[in-house]
Amino acid sequence: MRLKPLLLIPALGLACLLSACAGPMPQPDPSEAWIGLEEEAPNDLMAERVDGKTVDDGRYFEVKPGAHRLDVTLFEESVGDSNQQDCNGHISYSGFKAGEHYKLVESSLGTEVSVRLYDAKGKQVASTHGFACMPG
Repeated sequence: MRLKPLLLIPALGLACLLSACAGPMPQPDPSEAWIGLEEEAPNDLMAERVDGKTVDDGRYFEVKPGAHRLDVTLFEESVGDSNQQDCNGHISYSGFKAGEHYKLVESSLGTEVSVRLYDAKGKQVASTHGFACMPG
């Protein structure tokens, strides 16, 4: 009985650490374009780099208006399997506008992984295929 409180302390510390990573999303900067990420469960899509520079928060991109290359990593879970694939890809778009909200949407069909970029009206404006996937 005396051991339970000792086990609770590390568990609470881990929970606090993990909740800090998943804090609230910041307010979008109106002088930049905001790009959110949407993945299919159980996969995780993470923002990696904008124009070769590492992003601070893997949950979204913010970019100045104009053309940019967005690098993403998809952690793809196999259904009914404990294996994971890490897939890296990029998408380029030249029409980012200040104050606009965009969404990167991941799609996995069999072995094909793709990401599509949608504008605020839901119109697809760019896409990519051919992610490089390696066992995780």
